[in-house]
Amino acid sequence: MWLFGMAMAAWLLFVQWAPQASRGSLGRVAAGAIYATLGQAGYLFAPLFLYGLVFLLRGAKRGLLAFCTGTLIALCAVACELSLLRGVFTQSLISGGRAGDAVAMVLSRIFGSVGAAIFGAAIFFTGVHILFGIAWVATLQKITGLIKEDFAAWRASRLELKTKITEAKKKERDVEIRRAPVSTPAEERPLPEAETHAHQAAEPERETPLPPQVLVTRSSAMSQPKADKKAPGKRAPRKEGEWELPTKDFLTSPPQGRSLGPTDEEITAATNKLAETLASFHVEADVTGVSPGPVVTRYEIKPRPGVKVSSIVNLSNDIALSMKARGIRVEAPIPGKDAIGFEIPNEKPAMVYIKEILDDHGFARKNPLLVGLGRYADGMPAFANVEKMPHLLVAGATNSGKSICLQTIIVSLLYRNTPDKVKFLMIDPKRLELTFYENIPHLYDPKADCHDASVVTDPKGAVKSLQSLVKVMETRYKIFEAAKVKNIEGYNRWAKENGKEPTFYIIVIIDELADLMLQTKSAVEDSIQRLAQMARAVGIHLVLCTQRPSVDIITGVIKANLPSRIALQVASKTDSRVIIDSPGADTLLGKGDMLFLAIDAQKPSRVQGAYVSEEEITRVADFLRAQGGPDYPPQLPDETGDGQLSGLGVSPEDFKGALQLVMERRRVSQDLLKAHFGSSARATNMLSILELKGYIEKPDGSNRWDIHFDKIEHQLSVMESQTLFEAAAPAGTGEPQPQNEEEH
Repeated sequence: MWLFGMAMAAWLLFVQWAPQASRGSLGRVAAGAIYATLGQAGYLFAPLFLYGLVFLLRGAKRGLLAFCTGTLIALCAVACELSLLRGVFTQSLISGGRAGDAVAMVLSRIFGSVGAAIFGAAIFFTGVHILFGIAWVATLQKITGLIKEDFAAWRASRLELKTKITEAKKKERDVEIRRAPVSTPAEERPLPEAETHAHQAAEPERETPLPPQVLVTRSSAMSQPKADKKAPGKRAPRKEGEWELPTKDFLTSPPQGRSLGPTDEEITAATNKLAETLASFHVEADVTGVSPGPVVTRYEIKPRPGVKVSSIVNLSNDIALSMKARGIRVEAPIPGKDAIGFEIPNEKPAMVYIKEILDDHGFARKNPLLVGLGRYADGMPAFANVEKMPHLLVAGATNSGKSICLQTIIVSLLYRNTPDKVKFLMIDPKRLELTFYENIPHLYDPKADCHDASVVTDPKGAVKSLQSLVKVMETRYKIFEAAKVKNIEGYNRWAKENGKEPTFYIIVIIDELADLMLQTKSAVEDSIQRLAQMARAVGIHLVLCTQRPSVDIITGVIKANLPSRIALQVASKTDSRVIIDSPGADTLLGKGDMLFLAIDAQKPSRVQGAYVSEEEITRVADFLRAQGGPDYPPQLPDETGDGQLSGLGVSPEDFKGALQLVMERRRVSQDLLKAHFGSSARATNMLSILELKGYIEKPDGSNRWDIHFDKIEHQLSVMESQTLFEAAAPAGTGEPQPQNEEEH
């Protein structure tokens, strides 16, 4: 049957396409009959006959009737469409045969010519479906998926092309900048370490004594932006399991040719005015150096022998009046120098862009938690290492620039670390500042699964997150103890050597500490205290921010454990002392003007914070979100199972009964549990266990229990399903037997 069937199919295909002379008498009759009946649609008869032969001889389930019906419907529908086309193109050789003309005539009388074409197509797809059994939904989904993949590949290619064009343009600009002669002594000055006081690294040229009437020479490098040392290389395509850091193209470049401080003429005039003011008060001192910065310029005054420092410091208000300055900060003496520093605001302050800080070669150091803060008062880039802080407090009045400072720290870390190295626990009660980073892959919440991780905005949720983070800290200490290492760096080296998964740093960002302290003071303060005292070794660091620098918010416990602090503009000297234990923050200018007190610094350093806009943050966050969402393994074991009840003096049956009692009565108290269990001790123990497991809690200042009915209901359902599972399992096995053949 196979041989004769194949021969018949080949012969039918031959007689339809071969010249008429070579067909033979039977072939001419067969070809003529097929063409007269179906027209050009008859050319599909031989392929469909071959398909039906294979279909039937392989024993298909649908049988001969389904094949014949599908073939007949499909051929008649194609012939109908050809006959309709013949009615439009009357001079053509198109033909649908007698069958096509009959079907087209019937459909045209009922639906009209256009309706006949539409329903003819519907009849054709019906025949194809009967003949081939096509799953149309799956086919449509597959075609849609291919279109989406092709569109995504096109977008990726377009983005790559755009990136290459941008990098090529930037490379051309870098070549032009490098050709310009900009070598100055200031460029040879070594960059100070993040934890070193800024003024200890002042260049020797600025320490040369200058008489009051002599023009102070400034470096040309301070009047124009620093050229990029090297153009960024091409970005390699991200492989599966790898992350790609954002490029500097997402950040705004500083204007070309801008000045980072006052001009030489302005410095000369200010130097002369300062010397005249000192002479008018009969103070023998000389202006020995000038350090121009973006917002303030520091003038170094060296008193002559026999002149008290206090006699010069007490003239700060008189000097401010003479210089027509908004506020003057005095640094007496400058660490490492025999001079007094007067920081006088510039007439035209310059904005510090975050891109110029991240482009500086100092940011290329290998410290994973290095962040860019801005520029020191002498114009040098300011960096800080969060790992050595080890925790940071940022405080200042409203509109002083603390939120921008916080954003600068976050963006700096995002530009240095992939999500598998650093993660952020972000707490934002205001719901405004940190929501830009929603769903980025760096996001982390220890109390939730990675799919539910988000920026924490609820105060109660913040308390639970901080308490869960304390448990994560304790768990990490146990792991580090087993590995016999003393910090996260040692553990990651041990994990690499032993084929284990390395752990990541956790940066806790709290935008408004005052609101959390107002609602849940004791719980938040206890968690912060524990984390600040012990979390550094396991890679957990705190960055706390508040606009209320008062003693009820920044308590002694918090200050004692946060040695590194940033003070922005505040309203009074009292607030300044609360933050940095000294006055000075009350004389700041706002808009990012800050005092940075490092952990090993005796005095705070003046820094103008870098500016990052919302558009820049959005571009960086969108780039990171395009690579995926939050992803991290569960940090805490499940504490809702019966195995966690061992050692607590309660059986699973009693625990389940207590949960059912609370659900039925919709309340909880010691008297209620005592009436159920018949013992005051058992009732007290059960009440403690319910609170420990998080089913009930008592808010501060209240004697009423808050009951989490949803959590109790979920636990009861879990215990009920576990009971059914054990009941269905026969003795000696842990699996239920199938009840019938279908379940089996």
